[in-house]
Amino acid sequence: MTDFMLLRPLWLLALLPLVALAWYFRNTDQTKGWYTVLSPEIAQFLLAQHQPATKSKHFFIPLAGIWVLTTMALSGPSFSYTERPVASISQAKVMVLDMSLSMRATDLKPNRLAQLRFKSTDILSAIKEGEIGLVAYAGDAFVISPLTTDTSTLLNLLPNLSPEIMPVRGSKPTAGIRQAIELLTNAGYQQGQILLVTDGINPTQADNINALLAGTEYSLSILGIGTAQGAPIKMPNGQLLKDNQGTIVVPQLDARLLKDTAQANSGKVQVISHGSQQLTDLFNHPLSFQNNQKTELTTQQRNDDGIWLLPLIALLAAFSFRKQLFFSFFLVFLLQPESSYAADTSIWKNSNENGSLLFQEAEYQQAADTFSNASWQASSLYKAGEYQQAIDLWANDPSSDAYYNQGNALMQLGNIDEATKAYEQALKLDPENNDAKGNLALAKQVKQQQKQKQQQGDKGKDSQSQQDSQSQQDSQSQQDSQSQQDSQDEADDNSNKGNTQGLSAAQQTPLEKEQQKRLQKWLRNIPDNPSLLLRNKMYIENQQRNAESNQQNSSEQIW
Repeated sequence: MTDFMLLRPLWLLALLPLVALAWYFRNTDQTKGWYTVLSPEIAQFLLAQHQPATKSKHFFIPLAGIWVLTTMALSGPSFSYTERPVASISQAKVMVLDMSLSMRATDLKPNRLAQLRFKSTDILSAIKEGEIGLVAYAGDAFVISPLTTDTSTLLNLLPNLSPEIMPVRGSKPTAGIRQAIELLTNAGYQQGQILLVTDGINPTQADNINALLAGTEYSLSILGIGTAQGAPIKMPNGQLLKDNQGTIVVPQLDARLLKDTAQANSGKVQVISHGSQQLTDLFNHPLSFQNNQKTELTTQQRNDDGIWLLPLIALLAAFSFRKQLFFSFFLVFLLQPESSYAADTSIWKNSNENGSLLFQEAEYQQAADTFSNASWQASSLYKAGEYQQAIDLWANDPSSDAYYNQGNALMQLGNIDEATKAYEQALKLDPENNDAKGNLALAKQVKQQQKQKQQQGDKGKDSQSQQDSQSQQDSQSQQDSQSQQDSQDEADDNSNKGNTQGLSAAQQTPLEKEQQKRLQKWLRNIPDNPSLLLRNKMYIENQQRNAESNQQNSSEQIW
């Protein structure tokens, strides 16, 4: 009995009404009132054989028994324990991807970047449980995806990562490891695994990484992409990257340094030197920390043994009220203990993940309401046809892409002049923005056609005024001239369908049908390009960091 306790002892207070009821039955004689009405002789004769106490006893004893047993069951008597998991804990994982320009080296075919995507896809596809996050770095590191159990989201993001979308050029793996540690720490994981996918680190960076991981229980495994011989870096425009002295850059991979760094941090290492090489299990290996005994925490939880009193209560009630025997017996099977399960938190996603899913399902208005990222909100509003709201959001973004997107929305609203200014500003910030160049040329062409149309309209008005001032005998000539002018106007309308209406009504576009198709082709490319969303996200985050630190990120080596 030393282990006995009541889980809900306050239920014992329910016995107090039973005590009061017992006192009432004991001290109350139901025949006492008759003695005040009847004479003693008659009362003695009539009530001599009446035994109310016996009848009350037969009624009260079963009731009291049921009352006591029910109260005890509700108070939660406990005689035993059960070990239960505190939570379904699995070690979190973070992938840190190298997005420096050296990933464009061609020693692996077609290049290191393509092999990084292939191998990362294989790794993510093999993960069946636990949370995983994604970090990319170049001259600085950025969180691409927070910790999530939805690996499909990460698989969708992988093809859109490239060195060209990174806000800062360079190679700082230390920044990537720091971001990974922050992800794990902020999520409350004391243990975790970090996988660095890179084409090389230098000794200083290795020392800094070891210092960051020292004193933590986060392991570091490394997947090297590249060869010791290296190869030139071929940029997307076909040119080879050169250093300040004009020498072609040939990045080489130091496999020994990667191995030493991984072993120093309880991890594994593998170097991919050719595309057909099979991956080892870099993630799912046991940690070798001294205090790492098990990864699942358990606790002793007392059992509620009051459930075993229910059959006794049901039988007592059945024999006390035999007419309801069947229903009392059936009650035993209804009162079954509930099973307890650990809460499944795998369904929770942040607002940007939920917004991305809605965007992919073409629920653009809901996606705009769900996104917390202003750039993604604007793209969703644009897709939903809310062009002015999208413009207002993009107006807070000083990037070239934001001005380009503003120009697209302004073109949809028929505001050609403002759209032209937006495209020009986009090119001013990024002269290599080919999309902005194409749309700027299209906007200027539309503006020129509007001017020509307006000049034709003014010429028609002047001709009509001259014809009204002629004499009556020239009326037939006037009619011929007017017919000719009408024919010309009709021909212009057929070749420029909807153009005049576009100038007179703000709700209609002033573009010709063929030009409208070309414009839509350009515009459809904007929100559907996740690379632009990632680029804008990292650009804004980089601007915020620079504003907070009052310094610009810089890297002596841009590859």
